[in-house]
Amino acid sequence: MPLVFTVIYTVSEVSNYTEKSQQTLFQTVNTTENSRIILERLISMERSIRQFQVLNEPEFFTTYQEQRQKFLDVMKSLNTTGLNPDLVKKLTVLQHKEFQLYQKISSISVDNQLELLKSDFDAFDQLTAQARILLAEGQKRVSLEARALSIVAQRVRQRLLYSALASISLALIFAFVFVNLLIRPIRGVGQAIRNLGEVGFEQPISIKGPPDIKDLGIHLEWLRQRLNRLEYEKKQFIRNVSHELKTPLATLKEGTDLLSENVVGELNAEQQDIIQLMKIGNITINDLVENLLEYQRTISTPIDFNFSTFGLESLVERIAEEYQLLLRSKNITLNNNLSPISMRADYDKLKIIISNLLSNALKFSPQNGIIGLRLYSRQNIIELIVEDQGPGIAKDIQPFIFNDFYQGNNSQDWKIKATGLGLALVQYYLEAQQGSINLLPANEEFCGARFSVKIPQKQGREYDASFI
Repeated sequence: MPLVFTVIYTVSEVSNYTEKSQQTLFQTVNTTENSRIILERLISMERSIRQFQVLNEPEFFTTYQEQRQKFLDVMKSLNTTGLNPDLVKKLTVLQHKEFQLYQKISSISVDNQLELLKSDFDAFDQLTAQARILLAEGQKRVSLEARALSIVAQRVRQRLLYSALASISLALIFAFVFVNLLIRPIRGVGQAIRNLGEVGFEQPISIKGPPDIKDLGIHLEWLRQRLNRLEYEKKQFIRNVSHELKTPLATLKEGTDLLSENVVGELNAEQQDIIQLMKIGNITINDLVENLLEYQRTISTPIDFNFSTFGLESLVERIAEEYQLLLRSKNITLNNNLSPISMRADYDKLKIIISNLLSNALKFSPQNGIIGLRLYSRQNIIELIVEDQGPGIAKDIQPFIFNDFYQGNNSQDWKIKATGLGLALVQYYLEAQQGSINLLPANEEFCGARFSVKIPQKQGREYDASFI
């Protein structure tokens, strides 16, 4: 709008200036040209009268009259509107004096005889002198008008420049304001979508703006409510299934333990092997259920830390001891390289982290394979590396292995399908304690998955209040 206004204003100013300059220059030049013609006619009239008085030939008087008529025509053609009042007055005086001289010439011109006095010819000289003055003033007027038009042109140019600068500034301001008015609701839509993906589905979505944007916000709110309902149903399902599995699993474990202790009678070697397989199954199912319950607690309530000081290498050895039955079932060897490290952290959370990593390594390790456990500390940062000789993780699925419920290619030797929560829980707990987990490239000894866990050696209220 400001630019359109400037264009219209520019066209109007230029048109006015052009029209005014044309009128002024035309009138001034016309007046100057007529003044020159008046001077020529007066000179011709004086010459004709002098010739008539000397030669007494009628044609010279006729020529005088013809030149006088042309003089009168020029005087009549002059447009005095807009002329300088002083110039108009001089023209009027010139015409009056010429009329008086003509009356005198007409009164004394009898029988082609004319006797003019020297004073009469002086009157002609006065008329021509006055005509020359008018011509000079006209030429001077042309110069003045041209200079005045130049000044007007400069002013018009300045006004156009100022109006252009003002219109550009206003256009930029309006553009900024309207772009913000348009972008703000779009940003609100983008933020609402990001909140759905990052924050969750609890916060209602309300977007203000044009009707189309509002309608989009209404659809997003419907989607949020739908996703919130699905998330609630998923949590309820996990909670119910986990708790429903806990009781029969405990009964199954208790029964297996009783059978293995020969409570109901002595078992032969084959029966003992079957009991061992049942125990392995119990352990695996228990890990799956524990992961489901832990995931449910993690997403339902803020993470609560219980910090204590303990030896991390002892925790790793204890977890490895709990998996001895599974290790023996696949004849897997643990290659431990554990440095004695005392740290302050949440014991239970670290146990879940290490258990899940060791469980994954065990699941994907081949028969008679080796699992490596390395633990050391550098500059108050503890690093634990868990590596196996399994098939490894394909590059196309590596970005997704820490996502909730993501399941890659399951081990062919592992009969029970995983939940896809183990690595997700590991990452949740590590990030909450300013730790990290990374997938390392395979090497000659360990061609499978190699995970590196890094975590600060000391944590708690006195070290970082953000953990509480």
